[in-house]
Amino acid sequence: MPDVRTGMNAIAKSVILVVDDDALVRVHSNLALEDAGYEVVEASNAADALVKLEERPDIAALFTDVRMPGDLNGIDLANAVHAQRPDIAILVTSGADNGTTDALPKAARFVQKPYTGAQLSKLFAALSS
Repeated sequence: MPDVRTGMNAIAKSVILVVDDDALVRVHSNLALEDAGYEVVEASNAADALVKLEERPDIAALFTDVRMPGDLNGIDLANAVHAQRPDIAILVTSGADNGTTDALPKAARFVQKPYTGAQLSKLFAALSS
């Protein structure tokens, strides 16, 4: 049920794992989500994200960039997270689509860069409903 004072969904106090190798993009996303009432856990690559996911069973959603350094990209991460925790909402972003959405888990969503903080908040609210 929406919070009458803020209009936020019940997921508003949920934990979102934000994964991006670009620190400035990560900070922008974190601030937008925290302003919307979410708790944010951050990781700079997919390997770190999988560790955080293991450490934090309260993570309810994943927001990841596609291009990242290391052995796993954001698509690989989204699929690994979905296989381990199918209950987690997944939102993937990239500056280019290039068939990205075809490789995502069915319930995952894609948002093209650049996006606004308001768009990000609305997308997570929609994923949670």
